[in-house]
Amino acid sequence: MRELLGAAIAVASALLYDVGYVLEKQALDRLPPMKLSPAGLVAVARASRRWLAGFTAMLVGLALQVGALTLAPVSVVQPILAGGLIALAAAGSSLLGESLNRRHRGALAMVMVAVVAVAASAQRSGELAHRVPASRFVVLALAIAGLGAVAARAGLGHRDTPAGRSSLAGLVGTALGAGLLYGLGAVSEKAVATRLVQLGLLKGAVTSLGTAYPWVFLAATLAGMLLFQVGLQNNPASLMASLTNVTSTVCALVGASVIFGEAVLPPSWWSSLLRALGFISVLASVALLAVDGEAVPGPEGPDRTRPDHAVAP
Repeated sequence: MRELLGAAIAVASALLYDVGYVLEKQALDRLPPMKLSPAGLVAVARASRRWLAGFTAMLVGLALQVGALTLAPVSVVQPILAGGLIALAAAGSSLLGESLNRRHRGALAMVMVAVVAVAASAQRSGELAHRVPASRFVVLALAIAGLGAVAARAGLGHRDTPAGRSSLAGLVGTALGAGLLYGLGAVSEKAVATRLVQLGLLKGAVTSLGTAYPWVFLAATLAGMLLFQVGLQNNPASLMASLTNVTSTVCALVGASVIFGEAVLPPSWWSSLLRALGFISVLASVALLAVDGEAVPGPEGPDRTRPDHAVAP
């Protein structure tokens, strides 16, 4: 029952992420090129109320995500979050100015199957983690952060593309980098949630401040968000969101297995079958969305190099 509640909260979190995702993309398409720095993020917030509203919605979704992780394992929560964003990337094409072709409609159907299958499999899943092995966390965090930095650097080296076009190398690099950092944030978030379960809400929150977990969460999430915003502005939203989130999901699942010992598949055969179906459907939807050629048309919009498009109310 706790896992079903956790899955429901994860769905609510995914919906808020979806709202924020659309608002941010609409705003970024009308803004000048974003600088990859906290100052650049502040400048965007000051220039666009629409982006700020989207960012606020995503913060609330993040808070709900923490609550979901105190009730259900990462293997239940993370695929639901990823599935929600990928579904919006397909269903919200009209809002974002990106055509919804047969490939995207097929991906949307697969994501819906994935969300239902993962939620249903939550009825019988493994036990929640009750401790955090610090040494494992440190080793895994350093490895993920290093891989994320390498991918991000490679992706940012391909930012300069013709107007309305997206380099596949730039897309893959920024999406993988952002996804790895978001995944590290999810693992760190799970570590904090585990302490809340172990020590209680108040004591767990206070004592967590003396550990690396919340600070790694903040640093990784902020870095991932900055990279994702740059990628979102320079690439088609459906491709950027799908690749980022499937990377984040895989990273979080591996991290939960290595650090917390959570089973990727639940014990009963039918629950395992449902969850495996969900994972396969998410991966298949990403494959459909991602394989579109070396250069992909972006949404039509104003010239972001001109200063008169600096404000998007």
